[in-house]
Amino acid sequence: MDNPRAKIVIDESDDDISLLKVLAATSSKAQPLTERQLKEVEAQSETLGFTRREKRKRSPYVIQKNIKIRVGMDELLSELGEAVGSKSDQETFDIAITKLVESIGSVRLSSMLNEISKR
Repeated sequence: MDNPRAKIVIDESDDDISLLKVLAATSSKAQPLTERQLKEVEAQSETLGFTRREKRKRSPYVIQKNIKIRVGMDELLSELGEAVGSKSDQETFDIAITKLVESIGSVRLSSMLNEISKR
């Protein structure tokens, strides 16, 4: 298993590698883009389908809850989502919880749901 690796040589006169020499050899000070160049980049990006993040609406679904479900429930969840016109499994789950709380008729659970929905 003698497979010696080739040495990385930055300066043949030095046996020691200086981090400053490596940084100097690899770093380049690029000029910041002008306002015109930034607008051109944004316009080109938008034509390719990329949008600026600050324009996107943040999803209300930020807490992850991992649960195990029965075999076939994933497909059922997708079918339910299509039937109610939701855009995601999270939205379908949200609708299902809302309908369940409504069917129980609990004032306490309804007020909790209303507080959560305000956020």
